[in-house]
Amino acid sequence: MSAWIKGIFTRLLSYERCLHRLTLSCCMGIYIAFCPFVGFHTALVFLFAWLFALNFAVMLSVSMLVNNPWTMVPVYGAGHMFGDWMLSLCGLDHYEWNPSWITSLNEWAHQAIGLKGFSFWAFMIGGNILGIGLGVMCYPIIKRLFALVKERGKKKMMHTVAQSKKAAQHLALKAQPLIKRVKERVKSKKTA
Repeated sequence: MSAWIKGIFTRLLSYERCLHRLTLSCCMGIYIAFCPFVGFHTALVFLFAWLFALNFAVMLSVSMLVNNPWTMVPVYGAGHMFGDWMLSLCGLDHYEWNPSWITSLNEWAHQAIGLKGFSFWAFMIGGNILGIGLGVMCYPIIKRLFALVKERGKKKMMHTVAQSKKAAQHLALKAQPLIKRVKERVKSKKTA
């Protein structure tokens, strides 16, 4: 697993030269993953990639890595709980502001599975603020991680270049007698 993750980082760094753009693309992918606009994540990736000139593949990969069918419920649940906590902290009764379709959805969910208390505004506000907050908090961590990986790759490349240069010099030294003999043969054939 570690080699697989290292390979992904190496490929990302080789495709994207600008460390800032790569890091910003990852952080935007985190925001999009927590963004409560369900069903519009790919459209948001296209929009942000075009609008901010970011790496489309990185944003899409990160957003799908964080928010996929296996993690969707915890991601959206965290956004709703965060929004509920924030709005309750402000003393707002956000359940009264629910659109009528959410109220009917709440009644159905309570009867069908015993779940109640879904708030549209807690979901929207919490998902957006949580996504922005996590994206901003992850920026320095991700940038440092990519810088370390890039530096390690640069050191490996320099080591490989040095080894290649040594091997070429060694081969050139071994080939000197052969080259000398070939030159002598060519010279002897020209004079003959």
